[in-house]
Amino acid sequence: MAKNTTRASSGANDLPAPCVLCCVKRFFLFLLIGAAFDLSAQTVGLLSNTAEAFDGYTLVAPTGATRTHLIDNCGQIIQQWDSDFRAGESAYLLEDGSLLRTCRQTSNVFNGGGIGGRIERFSWEGDLMWSVDLANDTLHHHHDMAWLPNGHLVVLAWEYKSPEDAAAAGRLGDGDSPLWPPALLEIAPDGASGGDIVWEWHAWDHLIQDVSPDLPNYGDPADHIQRFDINYAEVSGGGFPGGSNGGDWFHCNAVTYHPGLDQLILNSRNWNEFYILDHNLTTEEAAGPEGDLLYRWGNPQAYGRGTSADRKLFQQHDPHWILDDGPTSAGGDPDIAVLLYNNGNGRPGGNASTVDELTLPWNAASGSYSLPPEGEPFAPTELDWSWPEDLTPDFHSPNISGAQRMPNGNTLICEGNPGHLFEINGAGDVVWEYITAYNQFGAVSQGDNPFGNSTFRAYRYAPDYPGLAGRDLTPGPVVESNPLPFDCSLSPASVDTTTQDIRTPDGHVQLGPNPASELLRIQADRPVRCDLLDAMGRSLACGAALSDHHELEVGDLPNGLVWIRLTDVHGRPVGTPHRILIAH
Repeated sequence: MAKNTTRASSGANDLPAPCVLCCVKRFFLFLLIGAAFDLSAQTVGLLSNTAEAFDGYTLVAPTGATRTHLIDNCGQIIQQWDSDFRAGESAYLLEDGSLLRTCRQTSNVFNGGGIGGRIERFSWEGDLMWSVDLANDTLHHHHDMAWLPNGHLVVLAWEYKSPEDAAAAGRLGDGDSPLWPPALLEIAPDGASGGDIVWEWHAWDHLIQDVSPDLPNYGDPADHIQRFDINYAEVSGGGFPGGSNGGDWFHCNAVTYHPGLDQLILNSRNWNEFYILDHNLTTEEAAGPEGDLLYRWGNPQAYGRGTSADRKLFQQHDPHWILDDGPTSAGGDPDIAVLLYNNGNGRPGGNASTVDELTLPWNAASGSYSLPPEGEPFAPTELDWSWPEDLTPDFHSPNISGAQRMPNGNTLICEGNPGHLFEINGAGDVVWEYITAYNQFGAVSQGDNPFGNSTFRAYRYAPDYPGLAGRDLTPGPVVESNPLPFDCSLSPASVDTTTQDIRTPDGHVQLGPNPASELLRIQADRPVRCDLLDAMGRSLACGAALSDHHELEVGDLPNGLVWIRLTDVHGRPVGTPHRILIAH
């Protein structure tokens, strides 16, 4: 290219001025065409990774796929898990390094957005450790579950209620339509499959209605704001208005647990609000008044204390306590702050999403949420923080989606429908961006339309997360096929700070310390040769002789990331190159 450019530049001196201008125009046209081509070719994978991003490992489980990936901030695969079932929406990396994942099971009764029916737990290495099926004609798991510190899990399920059941509870209209109210079931896993239901909560036990005085649940919904008005909200079909196989009345899509308070958040997309429930109850207590709602927020119209103009939430997803994830935007207590993805369907002014944060009216002295005065809605009336400040239809996912606060104060956002994951800093600037590169057909080829890459949520785990301790975090290839030339740097925060035990198909090697300041030690189970390389692949230091133990002096090397390459007696690679931080 340089030779051609020089030759063209030299020849241009002999051309008349108009022709020089013509060549210049053509040259810039070529640049513009080339730039446009490169831009359009980047359809999936990593779009940007800046120094302001919180380095960690992001769990991505595309909704139509059977594979789940854990990637680093460069979009490189750290680990992956394969199932025989498509994702049933949520997936979590647990503190022992195992993957908890929902799966889709078909049903003759239930058929809606977020349908699950099965939950699987895989070891870090990818072996199926445990599974449970909850997919029958009366109960069907969907969307989400919450892992508890005692090793149990709370499962979100649809519960079938016939038209006769609905009429007997005071429901008006809907004719022959059944209802699928939410139920929460705590399961204690037993062996390799199945488990015991040890606790239950059913929304059906907490109804109110004002049309049939002879029924025991009769009352004014505005005076019973901790119960559900059975005549609020129309039945939707399949989880979405206009869908088939109606009954998904609430369309709950999230459940999350607060270990300090022993409480649960349950989210309802169709009612445009979320609820907080007391988990510190027996099943019998949960069926009575003690199991009524502790708190609700988002749509006062649902309990008779407002109109549509008072609504704050618009078919939202993923409300959860911030807890230990990171700081609140307003400097408040993360134990009583909630972050959520407000999808913005039907929002005044047009469909547009926001990520919202609010502080709950928790009274620590009484150990309860402050109930509003008569006729008033639950507090707060205003959000602590919302992004973006100005609504735009360019940021809108009509379904799924979520957000997570990072330890450095950034916010990781999953715009779920297009599989668009990005991180913003405190100023609202994008500091990391990624397009999910996998769908039901496998890895998406770079440059292709990533159809079917919708992502329910994404979670980023810090390098010191217990589930990553002692794991081989050596990055593999990127997720997408036919990737573009790769140029990405990770910050020191993403590097394991302990000795790494790296397992290969025929043995293992220990590297440490990482970071290294003076000496880097390599201990192998057989003789190996080691080479220390810079980011360009140039040799910085090496252990010339084959040995099962090496000590490399790195005190004179500059601070930064380097790579160590190991080869055996035949010159064959021992595993893949491993990342080491030099820090003096």
